[in-house]
Amino acid sequence: MSRPHTRMALLASRSQLALARQGQELLEQKRDALLEEFYRDVGIVFAAHEELAAVAGAARFALDVARVRAGSDVVASAAIPSAGTVTIDIDWSTVMGVPVPVVVSRPLAQAPADRGRAIEASGPALELAAERFETELAVAIRVATIEARVHRLAREIRRTSSRVNALRTRVVPVLSADIRATTFVLEHREREDRCRLKRVKARRGAAKAR
Repeated sequence: MSRPHTRMALLASRSQLALARQGQELLEQKRDALLEEFYRDVGIVFAAHEELAAVAGAARFALDVARVRAGSDVVASAAIPSAGTVTIDIDWSTVMGVPVPVVVSRPLAQAPADRGRAIEASGPALELAAERFETELAVAIRVATIEARVHRLAREIRRTSSRVNALRTRVVPVLSADIRATTFVLEHREREDRCRLKRVKARRGAAKAR
């Protein structure tokens, strides 16, 4: 639906265009800030995955050593889950208004007495293996939290970019075209009014002369 070509419509279009451009600028700043945070977190994810691979390798090695020293049956019995539970604390922060999870870092490694195993299913090799796997779990939780943060940022970046593109490719061009069309019509009307006024003055002058 076309807008009426009036001065009120022209003023309204100019105001809307100014707001659209301001909104586009703010959204672009938000997108750039999110991208900066996103790329920083992606680097952290890669580093965390390398750390996870290292601690996972150490845990597997410690497990193999425990099997050699204590025997596979003892290791298998020690691997039966105990009644204990592992809890983690997750806090939330905001990045340009986007809520993102932040894991509250704390060690998950337990003391041997807290693992709930019988004394025959224990020993230095087994406890070292348990400690290594608990360390791996802590790193895995941190990696998962950072990845969740990255996914949230990526989703908000896509949403913000879509809004920027809508303003840049649709809203701003349409409003600009409306302003140009209305300005053209008003200027044309103004020229016609001046010409009409000149003709009226000319007729009056001719009438007075007669």
